[in-house]
Amino acid sequence: MPYDPEFITGHEVALPKLLPSLQSVAFNGGNSIGHTRFSVVFHQRRGFAIYTAHNIDGETIIDEEVIPRRDRFRFDPHVARHLQVDNDRGYRGEHNLWDRGHLVRRRSLHWGPQGEAEEADSESYFWTNIAPQHSRLHDTAWGMIEDWIFEATDRSDSSACVFTGPVYTEADPERINAPGELPIRIPAGYWKIIAIVHRQQMTAAGFLVWQRDYDRDEPLEFDPILEQVRVTTLEFLTGLSFLSLRQADLLRFGAQLDL
Repeated sequence: MPYDPEFITGHEVALPKLLPSLQSVAFNGGNSIGHTRFSVVFHQRRGFAIYTAHNIDGETIIDEEVIPRRDRFRFDPHVARHLQVDNDRGYRGEHNLWDRGHLVRRRSLHWGPQGEAEEADSESYFWTNIAPQHSRLHDTAWGMIEDWIFEATDRSDSSACVFTGPVYTEADPERINAPGELPIRIPAGYWKIIAIVHRQQMTAAGFLVWQRDYDRDEPLEFDPILEQVRVTTLEFLTGLSFLSLRQADLLRFGAQLDL
């Protein structure tokens, strides 16, 4: 099944709501596209997700080597192909700095029955779950945020709900990687929100990274405390409303997430 808002026992973590400005550019009126263990709301003008949502079960995590990586990037059958950015449009060219970055991390879907985990892993390669990430960001801070979240969830044997997506701005640069391509616009950054029950209370933490910080010879080092931002900041930047998670945000009370 796709993202489950009642995955955390006794709590409902609803999908974020789109402001009217986003609804006008969202595929299928902003209704989510369901895949195995995750859901996507797609930006039909930009060619990438508005956001993704997935669940993690920390008690049934499968060892990493059990499901090997197979790079089978392909079109999402639920979205018209011409709306999706694929290898022939966004990720080729000799001097292309942009990696095919998973929004829902494949590793975070590796829990529960192995067959379902393998199916979820395979579906994570749909182009609707991929967006261009600077190679230094993809290999450093973005992956480290995911590792930190994953390890914290695994340690605490807890369930988690995770939302993630690009930050789109009017100043996002246009990019043509190879002759004859239609241009794409590179997202300014990426955000992520994790929701867990921590010390018997629903707790949310938001994180934000900017691509420009990694377009340098020595990219910034990742520090989860420095990258953590208020949920309301992400609402302002994304045009999304995170409902109850706004009240569960520890930074609202001046405290970082300490797992």
